Amino acid sequence: RLEVDGKHVELPPVEGIIILNILSWGSGANPWGPDKEDQFSTPNHWDGMLEVVGVTGVVHLGQIQSGMRTATRIAQGGHIKIRLNSEMPVQVDGEPWIQGPSDVVILKSALKATMLKKSKIKRRNTEPSIGPGAGATGAPSGEPS
Repeated sequence: RLEVDGKHVELPPVEGIIILNILSWGSGANPWGPDKEDQFSTPNHWDGMLEVVGVTGVVHLGQIQSGMRTATRIAQGGHIKIRLNSEMPVQVDGEPWIQGPSDVVILKSALKATMLKKSKIKRRNTEPSIGPGAGATGAPSGEPS
């Protein structure tokens, strides 16, 4: 069972689903595909939306990888909930496992990262300086290091 932003979404006949927060997947493939006239907005990595697509099997995955086809567009939203009623293979960022019956929740807010910006303030050098005549180790010339 799939819920997107609290609404039940009927799944088309697919063998698996992929949830994207960027357009690149599986070594550079784009399962969402190019823009087309449908009910979905153009995805980008800063819109806070997740894209849900479906695949019909391993042949379909190969076709997506080769650029021959795209995945089946299913939904877009910020809060994805998947209810698993039985054991199911799952993979996140290349790490696979068998997930038991459970609710899997993916939140757009959990995908935000804090970026650090280098300050333009001049900082004092607090490291001891090596003065003139110092050897490579920082010991004054003529003294053992």
